[in-house]
Amino acid sequence: MKNLEKTLKSIVENPKYIFRLSVQGVMVGIFAGLMVCLYRFLLSESEHILRNYLTIIQTNVVYIVLFFVFLAVLGLLIDWITKWEVDSSGSGIPQVYAEVKGHMEANWAKVLFSKIVTGVMTALGGLSLGPEGPSVQIGGMAGKGVARLFKGSKTDELRLILVGSAVGITAAFNAPLAGVLFVMEEINHGFDKTLIFIALVSAIVSDFISKSIFGQSTVLTFPINNIPLENYWILIVLGIVIGVIGYVYNIGMIKSSDFVNSLKIPSQLKFVAVFIISGVVALTIPQISDGGHFMMDMLGVAIPSLGVLVLLLVLKYLFSMFSFSSGAPGGIFLPILVLGAYIGAIFGSVVVPALGMGHVLIYKFIVISMAGFFAATVRSPITGIVLIAEMCGSTESLVAMIIVSLIAYVVPTILGNEPIYESLYDRLLLNKNREFVKKPSKHVLSEYVVPLDCDYINFKIKDIPFPKNAIVVSVIRNGKYIIPTEDFNIKYSDQVQILTDVNDYPYVREEIEELFGG
Repeated sequence: MKNLEKTLKSIVENPKYIFRLSVQGVMVGIFAGLMVCLYRFLLSESEHILRNYLTIIQTNVVYIVLFFVFLAVLGLLIDWITKWEVDSSGSGIPQVYAEVKGHMEANWAKVLFSKIVTGVMTALGGLSLGPEGPSVQIGGMAGKGVARLFKGSKTDELRLILVGSAVGITAAFNAPLAGVLFVMEEINHGFDKTLIFIALVSAIVSDFISKSIFGQSTVLTFPINNIPLENYWILIVLGIVIGVIGYVYNIGMIKSSDFVNSLKIPSQLKFVAVFIISGVVALTIPQISDGGHFMMDMLGVAIPSLGVLVLLLVLKYLFSMFSFSSGAPGGIFLPILVLGAYIGAIFGSVVVPALGMGHVLIYKFIVISMAGFFAATVRSPITGIVLIAEMCGSTESLVAMIIVSLIAYVVPTILGNEPIYESLYDRLLLNKNREFVKKPSKHVLSEYVVPLDCDYINFKIKDIPFPKNAIVVSVIRNGKYIIPTEDFNIKYSDQVQILTDVNDYPYVREEIEELFGG
C-alpha cells in the first residue's frame, strides 16, 4: 500500500514530473499559439479581401459572375476537404469535447491543416461563422501533436489537448484567464490542479505571442460608464429578456441543423448552394456577412437607429443559423457575442432615454449583454464574465454582468433547454459515420470531484457501483493522497482518481459522471 502511495505521489508531486509538464505547457503555448495566430491572421485578411472585392464588383456583371463561380468552387472544395477529414466540419468545440471524453481519436495533423484551410474558405465566402470554435480545435490538436512528440501517457495527452484548447481562446481574444476557465467550465467539467497549472503556463506564453503579433490593445474599446444604483433593477429585466432570447437561439440553431441533416441533398450541391446564397447576402446585405467583426465595428463608430439595430439582429441570427446548419467549418462563438451586443444596444436604446440616463450608457448595456447572452446559450457564466472583462480591459462591469448572466443562465435552464455545445456534442456522437475504433491498450488516470449533491457521500467504496473495468487508485482529501480500502468512506469535495484502459475510458467516464452527478 505504501509503495502504491509513493508511486502516485511521484507521478503528481515529483518536481521532475512537474518540470516536464511545464516544458510541455510552454511548447503547447508556442506551437498552438502560432497556429491559432496564423488562423486569426488568415481569416482577417480573407474578410478584408472579400469586402474590398465587393466594393469593386457592384456594377460589373462580369466580376459578379466570376464571384459566384468562385463561390461554387469554394463549396466543392469544402465538400471534398470535409470528406477527406470529417473532423474538420462544424464548430470544433464538440469535437474536442468528444476527444477528451474518449469518443474520438482525431488525426491531429490532418485536422490542423484542414481546419485552417476550410476556415479561410468560409471567410472568403462570407458565411456567418466565427473563428473561435475552430481556434479551440486547432489549439487542442496542436496540444495533441506536442503530446505525441513527447510520447507521454494517455493521461498527459488528454491534458495537453485541453491545454491547447485554452490557448485557442487565449490567442483569439487576448484573454488567457477566460481560456483556462472555458476549458474547466465547458469542456473538462472538473477541477484538476495539474491541468490548471499547465494551462496557465501555456496561456501566458500564447498570450505573449498573440500580443506581439496583433498588439496589446483590448478587443473592445467601448466607453463604459456606471449605471446609477437606483436603476439596477433594470438589470433583472435585461437578464430575463436575454435568457428568453438565448432559449430561442439554441432551439433555432439545433432545429435548423436537424432539418438540414434530414434533407436528402448531395453534400456537393448543399455546399455550393450555401456559398451561392452567402454571395447573394454579401452583395445585398454586406453588414451581416462574416463572423461579425463588421457589425461590432459599426457599434464602435456610432449606435445605429433602433429600427436598424432590430433589423440587423434578426438578419444576423437567421444568416448565422443558415450558415451553421450547413455543416461548413466554423464556429458560433463570435456570432453569439455579436448578437449579445446588438441585444444590449436595442435594450439600451429603449431604456436609456426612458429612464433619463446618459446616451453613452448604451455601451454599458452592450458589454453586459454580451456576457449575458454567452451565459444563456453556452451556459458558462464565469467564462463569459471573465472573457468580456478581459476583452474590455476593465472590471468595472463585473457586478452588473454577474447579475445579468446569472438570470440569463437560469431562464433557459428552467425552460429545459440544453447548453448549445452539449446539444451539438450529443448530435456528433449520434452521427452514424462515427464508430469507436479500438486503440492499443493504455492506462488513463482520470480525476472526479465529489459534488455536494452526490448521492454517495459517506458511502463506502465497496457500496458505490463503480464500473467493473475501473479501479479507484487514490483519493485526494485536504491536499493529502490516500490509498483507499473497500471500507473507505467518500466525502464531499474528495478528488477521486480512477484508473482504466483507454478503450473503456469513454464508457467508464460516462458512468462515473452519472454516479457523481456530473
